[in-house]
Amino acid sequence: MKILVVMGGISSEKEISLKSGENIYNKLKTIYPNTQKYILTDLRDFYKHILESEYDFIFLALHGKYGEDGTIQSFLESLNIPFSFSGSLASMIGMNKMIANLLVERFIKDYNIVNLNIPKTAYINFQEYSRYGIEHAILKIKRNSISIPLIVKPNSSGSSVGLSLIQKEYEFEKELEKAIQIAFEEDKTVIIQEYIDGREITVGVIQENEEIIPLEPCELELNESKLFDYENKYIKKINHIIPPNLPKEINNYLKEISVRIFEFIGFKDAVRIDYRIRENKDSLDVFFLEVNTIPGFTDVSLLPQEAKKTGIPFDKLLDIIIQNNLK
Repeated sequence: MKILVVMGGISSEKEISLKSGENIYNKLKTIYPNTQKYILTDLRDFYKHILESEYDFIFLALHGKYGEDGTIQSFLESLNIPFSFSGSLASMIGMNKMIANLLVERFIKDYNIVNLNIPKTAYINFQEYSRYGIEHAILKIKRNSISIPLIVKPNSSGSSVGLSLIQKEYEFEKELEKAIQIAFEEDKTVIIQEYIDGREITVGVIQENEEIIPLEPCELELNESKLFDYENKYIKKINHIIPPNLPKEINNYLKEISVRIFEFIGFKDAVRIDYRIRENKDSLDVFFLEVNTIPGFTDVSLLPQEAKKTGIPFDKLLDIIIQNNLK
């Protein structure tokens, strides 16, 4: 079988994509000797390469623009070439945090889901911000009852690139303006969201044939930091606690709800869903943050670690994803 591992891309997540891709390529070569790799730098060249070649399977290790937004998925679907992870529509939904939030809100409403929440959120696009300025952003914050501390982040970006936390009233307008500009560098729509002061939990979900399997949840031990940002993900290498020290019913709830979100939106192969858990006096409140449709596959990436803890080693995880798409 001839497999192509695609990595690189043009997004700010290129370096992580290269690490994921090399990891996948090196392992797949031992299982499928006819595995090749392709570092994407230009979309047209990639399309040309695919049209001039014959591959049985494309393993996508692309993060961010083109890789996770449904662009390449649409192209491969049009050619009936099997590929890893979600299809074009589900990929677009996962990449677009606004649409993902709206669909999870619909899921909560339609199925009367208890104890799954969306943080209070405002959305600002570049056009309206250019026209109305920072005052318009502040007005939207007030209308959505968002108070400090708050998060500012791009609508469509991964690895927490362009993420800012504003914690103080002092020079709030200046800090907000700076954070919005940073986020606009990644995307033309910006999300302003209440900061959920709590524990960061992520849950991987994989598909094996027709079975949807939740992996062991993972808590990210942030210590003095308040964010699971790019630095904490890839530089500091913070502790990953699998499974987290939570009541058994909460761990089970996170697994169950993650499987249901996977099925509701129509994801494929594997995703990672991020949550925050806020401790109240008598309860633990669960907040949905976002979905990662092409999770990292580096040595420190979360989904492979969760899979291993669940009893699925890295090589088996890769083969499950391939076999899903060949049957």
